[in-house]
Amino acid sequence: MIDENTIMMIVWLSIFVVALVAELATTALVSVWFCIGALVALSVTYIPGMPWWGEMIVFLGVSALFLAFLRPITNKLLLRRNPKTNVAVISEKKGIVTKDITEFEYGEVKVSGTYWTGMLAEGEKELKKDTPIVVMGIEGNKLIVKELLKKEANK
Repeated sequence: MIDENTIMMIVWLSIFVVALVAELATTALVSVWFCIGALVALSVTYIPGMPWWGEMIVFLGVSALFLAFLRPITNKLLLRRNPKTNVAVISEKKGIVTKDITEFEYGEVKVSGTYWTGMLAEGEKELKKDTPIVVMGIEGNKLIVKELLKKEANK
């Protein structure tokens, strides 16, 4: 016959495994706190005479404390990396026209070793092949470009 302690050990291990699998499936650092709570509750099962509801209070309390106090800290640390988007990375990069661009036809530009469809920035009339350009922005999957003037090239 299985005693209550063994049943609660199985319960806490199960909760730990489920929370761990859920954490591994996401990147939000949400269920890791329940993993910690389950491990602490599992360790409390070794205290003689501890009722199941006492273990539950320990699980909920530890999980809530870690969630409330450590999650904001970890979020700040993770957000500090501040990954740049494609638009931020490629804006203001310099390149060259590889296929003429006109008001009525997209062309092609090479920026940082990658070929993109290019379209004219407002005020531009035409860009011929081998014209140096600067990226002004992105619209869909097309780079909005304008001619790179000599004084801008020195910057």
